[in-house]
Amino acid sequence: MLISDESLTLSVLNGDLTAFEELVNRYKKPVFSIVYRMVGQYQEAEDITQEVFVNVYQKLYQFDRNKKFAPWIYRIATNASISALRRKKNVINLDFDEAYGKSYEDYNTASSSDPQLLCERQELRQFINEAINKLPESYRAVIILRYQMDLSNQEIAEIMEVSKENIEVRIHRARKALRQIIQKLWEERGLNYELPANR
Repeated sequence: MLISDESLTLSVLNGDLTAFEELVNRYKKPVFSIVYRMVGQYQEAEDITQEVFVNVYQKLYQFDRNKKFAPWIYRIATNASISALRRKKNVINLDFDEAYGKSYEDYNTASSSDPQLLCERQELRQFINEAINKLPESYRAVIILRYQMDLSNQEIAEIMEVSKENIEVRIHRARKALRQIIQKLWEERGLNYELPANR
C-alpha cells in the first residue's frame, strides 16, 4: 500500500530521511517541470529545483497535514521561479519541444509529414514562446499551471493561495494578454495569421 505524502511528511519530521527521499522521488519531475517552464533555462531550473527541495525540508514543519502536499510544494516551486525571474528580467530561450511537448505534440499530428505545416507549427511555437515570456510573472504562472501542467482552477487557487474565482479572472486576463501579444508579434512581422475566436 502506497504511503500518502502527508504521512511521509510526518515521518520526515520524526527524522526519517528515507521518507524525504521518497517525497523527492515523487515530486522532482513535476517540480522541475514547473520551474523549467517558468525560467526557460535547463541548468538554472535544476539549481532552483534543488533550492525548492532544500526549502521544503527546512519549512516542512509549517506544512498543514490536514491539507494536500502537492499544492504546497508546487506553491514553493512557483514562488521560487517567480523570484528568479524578477531577479534577472532577461530574455528567456525556452526549448519549446521539451517544455511544451505534451500540449503541442498532438497539434496536426496527422499532417506532420507536410513540410509547410511543420514549418508553420514551429513558427507558431516560437510566437507563443515569445508571448509567454512577455507576460507578467503571475500571468505566466497561471498559464503554465493550467495549460502545461494541466491543473484545475481549484488546484491552482490552492497553489497561489487565492480564491478559485480569482484564478478564473486571472486566467481570462492572461489569455487575453497572451492573445494581444501574439497578434502584435505577428503584425510586427507582417504575418496574416488569425487566432481562433477568444472564448
